[in-house]
Amino acid sequence: MNSTIYRPTTLWLHEAPTISVDRYIDAHRGEFSTNRMVSRYPYHGPPSALFRRLTRIPAHEAYDRFEAHGMGCWTLKRDGILNDLTADLLAAADFLRGKVQADGSCSGPGGIGLDSSKVWVAFLDGGIGVEVQLYEHQSTNRVSGTQRTTIRGAKAYRALLELLGFDWINRKLEGEVKKPDRAEIAQLVEDAIMLEID
Repeated sequence: MNSTIYRPTTLWLHEAPTISVDRYIDAHRGEFSTNRMVSRYPYHGPPSALFRRLTRIPAHEAYDRFEAHGMGCWTLKRDGILNDLTADLLAAADFLRGKVQADGSCSGPGGIGLDSSKVWVAFLDGGIGVEVQLYEHQSTNRVSGTQRTTIRGAKAYRALLELLGFDWINRKLEGEVKKPDRAEIAQLVEDAIMLEID
């Protein structure tokens, strides 16, 4: 593989977040400090250290939110609000010329208050989505939150891993008729980045 493939030096900064990272931060409604968030890019090592493939997707775990958006489903082994890896994945999807969709909803008073926000970045054969849910305790008004990060589409997953710097997965993934050549994915990533820069 050509070792001169271009990669950005940074993916995002607090003072200059990409569009989807900005939407992701907004999903937390200012209830939590973003000061601890930092880009960990570039990454190294096997993706299995940080990602897991979901073969069965229980609806109650919210990973089904983006099920119509591509074959295969991967998520983070450790997922939590204001997650550095989620922000890096979203920024990488922006570099790959993804199209961002974001929406949110609020439940009214009575019981536990809930805000739910979704950010989806579509590219290639799938994309990356995150759903953030914020809960307000009815008696203490204390806010807590959860999130679910979901990657759909084998080509999208490979492109994210390639851009972020993870090791190549040398086997066929769900939804692939045949294992792609790494140089093909690397070139696809570079072409998208160069278009983004221009």
